Amino acid sequence: MRVPQSTFRRNVTCVHALMIDWTSLFIELNHAPLRSGAVICVEADGTIAWETPRKMQVRGSHESSMHVRSVGGDGKGNATHLYIDGNPSKWLQGHNLVGSDDLLALVWDVFARVCGIFRLESTDFERQKVRAGQYRVTRIDYNRMFELPSRADVRSWLRAGEFKCKSRHGRPVHDRGTLTFGKGSTHWRITCYCKADEISGKGSHKLAEEFHSIPEIHEFIDNKLRVELRLLSKKLKALDLEYGHKLTPAALWAQYRHFIGELDMSEQIELNSQQLLELPNKLRATYVLWKQGHDLFTMLSKPTYYRHRKELLTLGIDINIRCDRRDDTNVIPMIRVLEAKPAAIPSFFFEKNLVHFSTRRAQA
Repeated sequence: MRVPQSTFRRNVTCVHALMIDWTSLFIELNHAPLRSGAVICVEADGTIAWETPRKMQVRGSHESSMHVRSVGGDGKGNATHLYIDGNPSKWLQGHNLVGSDDLLALVWDVFARVCGIFRLESTDFERQKVRAGQYRVTRIDYNRMFELPSRADVRSWLRAGEFKCKSRHGRPVHDRGTLTFGKGSTHWRITCYCKADEISGKGSHKLAEEFHSIPEIHEFIDNKLRVELRLLSKKLKALDLEYGHKLTPAALWAQYRHFIGELDMSEQIELNSQQLLELPNKLRATYVLWKQGHDLFTMLSKPTYYRHRKELLTLGIDINIRCDRRDDTNVIPMIRVLEAKPAAIPSFFFEKNLVHFSTRRAQA
């Protein structure tokens, strides 16, 4: 049964919907190398140029998985480090709808579970270093969710963002409902997407069947925009944040605010006078009507509408998106969304034990 809206709102806590969504790191652990196979590069003459252990997939909660592999050597046949790569929250909880921003707590639990699965013995000194966050991090994804009036508004925001947002990387890439700033960058990137659409699709992001039977989840996630910051090794090193103990919740939030704050989000795009004069008369009339806020889909024939849309898209104008007008209450300015308070984690996630214990402790 669907939870009434009024009841749902009363159950919302003040815990913010933020989490660490992915991490890659090297943990110091002297151990017999895991038997995971190897990737080998063979030269034309048959000699081996290099060889590296393959990542091994490790199943976690509800078929979620992470990758591990043995790295380094001590000269006695043992590996010196354990490489872990994946989504710790999803691996421990079975979902990544909400979670913890406490890296040390997440990594400790992942480390303990991986050691148990592979029967790896660690020393007191090695365990102390893991608890203290003394390991090198080469990637971390950190996100927050923002609440819009409806799922349709989230989709509209993402479509508009393709032309109305830019970063130091330039214009974002919009691909199948996902807006990405800095795609392909080896330093950092920002990704925005509709979380409800992601978990409703196919593939690895699909919500596990066990959670589909919880109606409150669908009520909560339906209108959420997720904005995710990914920091890679080069940027982490430049920021002096490449070790786990430095990636505290406060440090992650500070970097998130910094990078999101640098996005240039204009409320509307306008052609300059020269561009307007150079437009053919037929397109100029369409552009003027669009600027006035008219719904051109109902005013033009379908062939004309799509032809004009295609031509105006080359100038960064999408007539499929209603032009922002300050007196148009149906438009959600992009700047206002990210200045609003983040969405809160509903209390049922805690009551039903659907989140890692550090979620409550780190954010309460």
